[in-house]
Amino acid sequence: MDLSELFKMRFLFACVSVTMTFLCMAIEGHAAGSTSSTVFKDPLVTPADVRASVTVNLSAQPILALAKVNEGSRERIIAAGLHGVILFSDDGGTHWRQGLVPVQSDLVSLSFVSPKQGWAVGHEGVILHTDDGGQTWKKQFDGEVAQDTLVSSYKTRIANGEKGLQPYLDEVELNTKSGPTWPFLSVYFESDQIGYAVGSFGMLVRTVDGGKTWQPWLDHIDNANFLHLSDIRKIGHDIYIAGEQGTVYRLDREQQRFIAISPGYKGSFFHIVGNERFLLAIGLNGTAFRSVDGGQKWEAVNTGVRTNLTSAALSVDDKVVVLTGESGQVIYSTDDARTFGPLHVDKPMLFADVVAGSGDWFVFAGYQGIERKKFRPVQNLTGGKV
Repeated sequence: MDLSELFKMRFLFACVSVTMTFLCMAIEGHAAGSTSSTVFKDPLVTPADVRASVTVNLSAQPILALAKVNEGSRERIIAAGLHGVILFSDDGGTHWRQGLVPVQSDLVSLSFVSPKQGWAVGHEGVILHTDDGGQTWKKQFDGEVAQDTLVSSYKTRIANGEKGLQPYLDEVELNTKSGPTWPFLSVYFESDQIGYAVGSFGMLVRTVDGGKTWQPWLDHIDNANFLHLSDIRKIGHDIYIAGEQGTVYRLDREQQRFIAISPGYKGSFFHIVGNERFLLAIGLNGTAFRSVDGGQKWEAVNTGVRTNLTSAALSVDDKVVVLTGESGQVIYSTDDARTFGPLHVDKPMLFADVVAGSGDWFVFAGYQGIERKKFRPVQNLTGGKV
């Protein structure tokens, strides 16, 4: 398995067994140019290596997640990736500095609610928190804590009479008994107190105290088969989750439950994006489904791409939708995701994430680092093959 395959695994719900976790660690170390060692370092208790230089060269640094925050006139972009690396840039992604991170777990998703308050999640069930805009991080949760916290929560509720929770307890015990092998794949905070993290095998946890404590929410979603959950984010006024076997869920706030609103597609979705006018779920083999009524009805969209779509973002003014593909494609839409055309990038790579910068800029992340691109349409959008 080469580095490209590693990133494909990130989109296909990462490494979920003990054997695959160790294999991924070996591949990542080789790809990043690290020296081999016969001494195992537990990623949950080993701080990320800090580069000696103040400015970090991203030309060979794999990045899996991006986030952007604004504080007055200052725009900060935060990036996270392999081995617990978290970086931040205050000049639109031209120069980067490294944050202090207490783990070496691979980090795959970021969520910020303010210029200072943010969270990162990743392998080994890690959830990290920063209160200084990404410069320093503290661990709030990991797979070892999950084994005690989540199992204990369901056992207590079952003992108090909620017998219907037994399948959820069984699933949590099954996926934590071998240690911290249950990865989180996406995180979203709607305030500095309330947040959610989702992951493989139906993993869903929620906090109402800023991440100090987390509770299992596997019983708060229409996911009886414990399908992988790959992306969670707020679109318009609602919170959505996209995942395996074409599943899409919307949070019903009155019921405090994620209700299935899937389009009937059987392949996996990796991301969901949109605004108050539309939703767009994207996934395998260039597949995209669009809805204009909150997910009640869906229609397939011809993206012109035949490889997996790996990330999505809206421009700051909500007028441009940008999608990336695993083979280096970037496509865009200016008509609320009805039609798409190609966007040229200078350094195509296996893209993992994209975020809109100020003005017409987009910042792309992938296995060859970071690329900044100013949006310039290159042709009429026809939905033809890219």
